[in-house]
Amino acid sequence: MNLENMREEFPEMPESMRTMIEREVASQISVETHSAAHLDDAKAEHPQKNRSRSTGRKKAGKTFLLVAAAAAIMCTTVAAGTAIRARFFTETEGDYGINITIGSAETETDSEGSMAAMLAELEVPEEIPASVTVEASYLPEGMVQYDDGWKIDYEDDLWGGSFSIAEEIMGENPAEMQISETNVVDSEELELNGHYAVWLEKEYLDDGSENTTQMLYILYPEVWRILRIYSMSGKVTKDELLAVAEGLIVTGSEETTLLADALPEEDDLPEIDDDPEEDGACTAVEASAVEENLHQIGDSFEISAYSDSEADEESFHTVSVRVSGVWVSDNMSALGDDWQSILDSGIYTNDLQTYSDEDGNLLPMQIDYVKAGDGVNSLNTVVKTEEAEQKLICATIEYTNNGEADLHNVLYNADLITLTEDEDGMIAIYDRSTLEEGDWDYATIPRGYAMDYYTAGGEETNGSNYITDLLAGETVTVTVAWIVRVDEMPYLYLNMEGGSYLIYADDLATGYVDFRSLED
Repeated sequence: MNLENMREEFPEMPESMRTMIEREVASQISVETHSAAHLDDAKAEHPQKNRSRSTGRKKAGKTFLLVAAAAAIMCTTVAAGTAIRARFFTETEGDYGINITIGSAETETDSEGSMAAMLAELEVPEEIPASVTVEASYLPEGMVQYDDGWKIDYEDDLWGGSFSIAEEIMGENPAEMQISETNVVDSEELELNGHYAVWLEKEYLDDGSENTTQMLYILYPEVWRILRIYSMSGKVTKDELLAVAEGLIVTGSEETTLLADALPEEDDLPEIDDDPEEDGACTAVEASAVEENLHQIGDSFEISAYSDSEADEESFHTVSVRVSGVWVSDNMSALGDDWQSILDSGIYTNDLQTYSDEDGNLLPMQIDYVKAGDGVNSLNTVVKTEEAEQKLICATIEYTNNGEADLHNVLYNADLITLTEDEDGMIAIYDRSTLEEGDWDYATIPRGYAMDYYTAGGEETNGSNYITDLLAGETVTVTVAWIVRVDEMPYLYLNMEGGSYLIYADDLATGYVDFRSLED
């Protein structure tokens, strides 16, 4: 997870698990941190879109949030064959830390002795439901449930990040269970429809700005799960969040699995190799690695494109791409005469409206330079603020099917990535917080460089950044646009594989398109 920042925080976990979250969690929060020094934290706080080409903006399946210290040990209670209701207990740490543990609902004391004795007698089931489904019996007006029930948002803004639900499988050792949350400014223990829950409000800047989120942990002992609901503050109220949570219907599958097999093993988690030659990801490479396959505007080159046609025996196909035209503008009218309807459609990012006035003129972006707190005794503090002028960059991209098979619903992701070269010949992800010295740890950027606009297509169930049909021998042209900060234009490259926050080996093999000349 900025993640692409996002930024929501998780308990401390192995670096490999942070990487998994960065790659898998859906864009859940709007704050993106471009500081390389804080990239690891940003992965959890602002996960960027899935690197898997088979998903992109396509509505992916439910996300498993693998919280290392919690997922392997959380448990509800069954003793001597008799069900004991489980509940959460919370304990504050410092000014902003909260530790969450699980115990018996019949136990009112949290004293170490009595709790340990009780937990020692608990019997853990050998088998649990292999999967669960989530259904909302109540939705605020205008909202819909999608992504197999794991996301809830306004129908006209499905990517707004109102509700995101994730499951965590309880584990085998409740006596050692603890979830630690930081940056908590308010909390409450609750009971919702017979299930114990903990509500948290988290604030990432000490000025009380919009960088706040709500989180809700709910115990479902009957399916051996904990649900975790995340919501961006300002999107929904606390009352709305609790009303939706109280109405959730969680059902376990008839198929079961051994609990031991359901729990993730740390050794099984994928790790990212800092060597791009080993198909890993990194924040810096030798300049030659970028220059070797660098393309110019107008060049044609091949990429591996995903097609989800049921008739396809193979999901990935090689297609040719070419950036046939690029133009830069100060006004949204560069999108076409129907630019206002594009902004109002709800298909594209809210940034199109946020960063333009009623006449379509581009507005500046506020950038905060932040001194990081520890989340327990201090919050993050903004120590400097500046405005960055912005432009709209539009490009037409040709996709050509040189194969013999007709392709259907061809996914495309064309994101911009910013790279800088140092005096030692190393190219790294651009980090504006290092351009000058100051008493800050990183710069908070409200948005990254994923596609802000793109020619919509594909079947409705597959999202909208798809080419509906790309027949054998056919060329289809799509239009893509991004809002960019002017002072970062000298560092722009186009990544046709998608992704803005890390340098991947497969991206280098495909090659970036050089957009640095656009500043002129």
